[in-house]
Amino acid sequence: MTRTAAFARYRIRLRNVMNRWSGVSADGSTVAVTLWRHEFGGPAGAMVYDKADSSNWKNSVAKREFFAHLQLAVDHCDGIVRVVVVVCDPAAPSRTIDCYPAPNVVMRVVALDTIRSTFRLEQVLPSAELVPAA
Repeated sequence: MTRTAAFARYRIRLRNVMNRWSGVSADGSTVAVTLWRHEFGGPAGAMVYDKADSSNWKNSVAKREFFAHLQLAVDHCDGIVRVVVVVCDPAAPSRTIDCYPAPNVVMRVVALDTIRSTFRLEQVLPSAELVPAA
């Protein structure tokens, strides 16, 4: 699946399909972010995504927008973000081999430092109103 299609499942249209990794729905009620599958920690139902160092991310508009979207989630969505999972090629880690929305993986921003570009997300169990209609 393409990232465009994955984000569309959350009713989000990416601003630039070539290099954006997060988005917000037109009404501002849903924030979705792309997360690498291999960087999740913890068991299903209690997963954590902890990015204490994003220095390997290119300092770009996309990175700044990603952190702005996390801040928007904190400010307007009770910290809730929806997830688009990206799977990397083990032989070439910067290459994506799969991408899909994960409607049952709902995360909450529990720590965010937009100056240092760090964050921590913790999984919350989705309620019926958080799971989008197919």
